[in-house]
Amino acid sequence: MSSHQPGGRSILPLANRITWLGGAGASAVLLILSAVVAQTVAPARSGPARASVPASGRTRPVHGSHPSEPARPAAKSTPLVRTVRAVVLRQRAPLARRDFGGHAPAAPRVLLSRSDPARGWAFGSSVLTPPEGVDAPPDASLFIARRARTGWHVAVTGSETFTAYARQAPDSVVPKAERSFLAAYGKAAASKDTGLSLPWGAGKSWTMRPTGSAELIAFTGGDGRVLAAGSGRLYRLCSREPAHGMLLLIHPNGLASTYSQMSALANVKDGAVVQRGAYLGTAGNEESCTGAHVDGAAAVVFGVLSGGRPVPLDSLRIGGWTLDVPASGPIQAERPGLRIQAGDPLLNLGVAPGASPAPSARLSPTAPAPSRSVGVLMRKAS
Repeated sequence: MSSHQPGGRSILPLANRITWLGGAGASAVLLILSAVVAQTVAPARSGPARASVPASGRTRPVHGSHPSEPARPAAKSTPLVRTVRAVVLRQRAPLARRDFGGHAPAAPRVLLSRSDPARGWAFGSSVLTPPEGVDAPPDASLFIARRARTGWHVAVTGSETFTAYARQAPDSVVPKAERSFLAAYGKAAASKDTGLSLPWGAGKSWTMRPTGSAELIAFTGGDGRVLAAGSGRLYRLCSREPAHGMLLLIHPNGLASTYSQMSALANVKDGAVVQRGAYLGTAGNEESCTGAHVDGAAAVVFGVLSGGRPVPLDSLRIGGWTLDVPASGPIQAERPGLRIQAGDPLLNLGVAPGASPAPSARLSPTAPAPSRSVGVLMRKAS
């Protein structure tokens, strides 16, 4: 064992000088001397130590191209958020578990759209996302919450209480023009003729490809501009950031269409009126709710909801075509005398005459009332 410090100076002369102190004194000095040596030999740190981050807390960088960006902190949980999550899990998780092949969903992603703290009302959305590796559409729902002395009471899409709350909530939370849409959204529509166009410009061709789910189909091609398949009222899900998020478009006939895996989303307020053919976003390569990168050409993933739940696309008439989307096997689109396979150009024929939404629920250009003090309850929950 060497008796030299890294700097080359010997410590033996100093040790020899303290031997006259005797046993106890020499021992004490030698202990101090050993500590000095240990500190000198130990490698110097270039800065303060950083605590390690557990794997479960790491954040996937957006598009996998910005690893140096700091992770965004999770939104602060509030009594409202916790209640929404509990109610959604209680009411929607059994349905989602069945759609997810028996896999339990994680805690829902909650977004608050509007609130009126003075009156104790709030409106927003929640999404249960399928576990990684499960090909299934997210379970998307809207909620209306009312504060009582005992806490928040939350009503979710599809329940009778949701319809009642849609009628009772103040205009600051549910504008009058949205009430009929929200009430119809939770009721199943039986017709196979959706009255919808395909989600790009009429008269133009894109290609379709399977997603592994009978309730979703991916479209890619053209200029990548995703357009509204029908008129209705638009709501954001999963994220408020312009780069990504999922869109829910409720149509006057009670059906809703969903658009995910997009970027550069349209900047509109929740509940705003959009007309058929309005710009919604650009086809992309990132899952809307998880941020995971998706290989292949940029696409939009399209789905249809009835009664507030995803429905199989098989046999639905959209954009002048009858879709053939089996649970397994190749997908195709048909019309009399013509059949289009996945990967072949699919011409958007628009909407057939007489397939327009029911006139009983006319669209109103009235914009939704401005949000009131959303930040008082929460700014965003994920």
